[in-house]
Amino acid sequence: MRLFVVLLTSFIFNLSAAQAHPNLQNSLSVAFEPSRVRVDVNVSVKELSVAHGIEGLPVNGIGRLDTGAIKRAADDHRDYVLRHLKLSAGATILEGKVIGLISPPFFADPDQTFYQYQIEYQFVGPPAAEVGFFHEMLKEWPYSAGTAWNVSYVVRTKQADGKEVSPWLLPYQRTILIPTGWKNQVVPPSGAWRSLREYLWNGFMHILTGYDHLLFIAALVIGTLSFREMVKVIAAFTVAHSLTLALCVFGLVRLPTYIVEPVIAFSIIFVALENAFRPQQAHSRVRLVVAFGFGLIHGLGFAGGLLDAMTGLPALGIWIALIGFSVGVEIGHQAVVIPVFALLGLSRKKLSELRNKRIKCYLSGIIAACGVYYLVVAIQ
Repeated sequence: MRLFVVLLTSFIFNLSAAQAHPNLQNSLSVAFEPSRVRVDVNVSVKELSVAHGIEGLPVNGIGRLDTGAIKRAADDHRDYVLRHLKLSAGATILEGKVIGLISPPFFADPDQTFYQYQIEYQFVGPPAAEVGFFHEMLKEWPYSAGTAWNVSYVVRTKQADGKEVSPWLLPYQRTILIPTGWKNQVVPPSGAWRSLREYLWNGFMHILTGYDHLLFIAALVIGTLSFREMVKVIAAFTVAHSLTLALCVFGLVRLPTYIVEPVIAFSIIFVALENAFRPQQAHSRVRLVVAFGFGLIHGLGFAGGLLDAMTGLPALGIWIALIGFSVGVEIGHQAVVIPVFALLGLSRKKLSELRNKRIKCYLSGIIAACGVYYLVVAIQ
């Protein structure tokens, strides 16, 4: 049991060593032509700042952006994009050339302000039936010790006749093969099952790298005493965040990150302290209300990992993406809920009631401390 406590403590402290989300979502627009592939790569100001060591980016809309430094970094970033975005036709790596760089019309949130690199890749010989896409952006700059940046791209393809083809997701260091439509090949118009799998993986990874959400769900589980109680609390949280995620995706509810992120951090502190100082409250209907209420805010946080990835999708594609992402989020949750509940159940059987209370207080105190850390980061 001592080893169990030490391992959980070490795990939680490792989570607190980084900010909440190492996710960056960009996009690619691809046009397949008989002799070349035209790719427009959107790179966020946040990504440029990481790659070129630019300090002092505005946080939550507060602060002044050094636009001169950003523009110089964007110009220097051309060769980096070429080296780290690789296209292939079969075993042949296509040679790329940057033919244009478009600056953003204005500068806003660094995560939502993009430079566009227009790149041309020449086919060697006749046009290929499919083209492989692979990237390793920010490979050289880890998010934190042992954690890489999770840069992903939404890829939207067009053939020369302008016909829109369903979007794809290009994850970090994973190759995807996209049909070009040449050589009499029929390009599938939707790829619903593929999209479902891709967005499920996106949601799963969003949770595994969303340490604040994991801390909150762990705090909820620590406060429960029975399987039935745990199921009710997690169900309340799931219904709530699924509701606001859907409303946010369809543009019915939006809140700025400078409100959402501090409230999420506060939710971690509140639930953890309630576990430690008001344990009876954690077993009442009040805890269901708390889980549901804060779940509404967490749903808005989940939406931040999905909205950009869904831009331009048709109605059916939006529903597929929403379902896949939501299922992935829940799988990520259960990866925490099941082992934590099982270990706590084991401790209840093996240890005295007093020791179990001390363990809960100890773990809740650590989670609360991590919540304070995230709150400070969120309001800076």
